[in-house]
Amino acid sequence: MKSPKLKIFCDFDGTVTKKDVWVDALGRFIKDTNEFDKVCKDFSEGKITSRICIKRELGLVEDFDFNVFDSYIDQQELDDYFLDFVKYCSENDFDIYLLSEGLDYYIKYVLNKFNIELPYFCNTLTTVNNDGKLKLTCDFPYSDEHCNSCGMSKRNILISNTNDLDKEISVFIGDGVSDFCVSHYADIVFAKHSLASYCWKNNITYFDYKNFADVKNKLTKLISKGQIKQRQNAKTLRKEVLFGG
Repeated sequence: MKSPKLKIFCDFDGTVTKKDVWVDALGRFIKDTNEFDKVCKDFSEGKITSRICIKRELGLVEDFDFNVFDSYIDQQELDDYFLDFVKYCSENDFDIYLLSEGLDYYIKYVLNKFNIELPYFCNTLTTVNNDGKLKLTCDFPYSDEHCNSCGMSKRNILISNTNDLDKEISVFIGDGVSDFCVSHYADIVFAKHSLASYCWKNNITYFDYKNFADVKNKLTKLISKGQIKQRQNAKTLRKEVLFGG
């Protein structure tokens, strides 16, 4: 039996990495922890969009220093089984794409540190000099012109890199609020934490996982049983986006 053509899409912070790099590394430059917690809470409760959340959090950063930031990023660890999962995908000709509402600077840093060569899509860190002080902001090169919510449209990247006509199967692996939207459009969803709760509440079929060993084992089992297929609801939604903009 011919193996299915899988396209793997992974969230980065808290999925590929053990911790949320944004919070654990960049968050150390935020002194007003009460305001930081409020912004995070507003975002998790859907009161503000991802773009507004990102801009507000970057605006809270004080006394930023790239050398210190690098030292914080150096402390970040990958999921214990991610490198093995990358090897597994390579051996089976499954493409992997990293999708993140985070920043290109630290994602590139982590990938280089572990000698990982994978395509990634995220927001772009930019800096401005404000009266001699370095201030952070960002650009959104992968936003959706019809949606002002997401900074980086994971949905669009998944759809544009999955060919339904060739019966390619999209697999999404994530954990957080920024993964809610894209979970509707993936054929197979692996979810934990708040994404798992969201999928359960919204009747999106998903598989629980703790690490990438769980993902690998489940995919292997599904493939061996011939249970890999396009999810009809997701396929319909993808079609609506392609034809409706």
